[in-house]
Amino acid sequence: MRNLLIAAAFCLAAGPALGETPAGQAYTEGKYFSVVFPRGWVKKEAGLGLPDSEKKVYGVEFFGPVADGLAVKIGVHYYAPDNLVHKTPEKFIKLHSQPALGINLDGKVYGEVKAGKAGNYYARVFERKVFEYLPPNALNPKKIHIYEHFSVVPVKNGFFVLDYYAPMDMAKANFKAYQAVLASFRPLVR
Repeated sequence: MRNLLIAAAFCLAAGPALGETPAGQAYTEGKYFSVVFPRGWVKKEAGLGLPDSEKKVYGVEFFGPVADGLAVKIGVHYYAPDNLVHKTPEKFIKLHSQPALGINLDGKVYGEVKAGKAGNYYARVFERKVFEYLPPNALNPKKIHIYEHFSVVPVKNGFFVLDYYAPMDMAKANFKAYQAVLASFRPLVR
């Protein structure tokens, strides 16, 4: 779930599934979900690795403001029942809502998993405060505090994850954009 963004990402054009609305950029991911991202945010283009059809994880990430080489990010993904990444919403939550291997050596903060909403749909929500180290392979990298928020929406056939990622100094100012995305969320798979 980590992401580094270089300035070139802002040169990427929005994908063909986008349409401008007064609220922002409407986006539909195939037959899986529709959502509205903030106006002016930039869609991340597909990277290397297995295609969505093989992983059976379908989704998108949009990038917003950038500071210290890191961008605010909002992602929405659908995990099909037989996906290769996270088999159940419970496993996703367990992996992301607590320290790996149960040991928290570097002071990350994990919030409680609570009931919440994404649009009109039940969700399990939690947050965490973690770190990025930049540049990643440097002898003395800069430690940047990161805020993340997750909304996991279980459905009969798989589950959805709506996530927010931001450097701590930009997290509060951009959180309303994430809340607007949550409010606009409409699953097309149930």
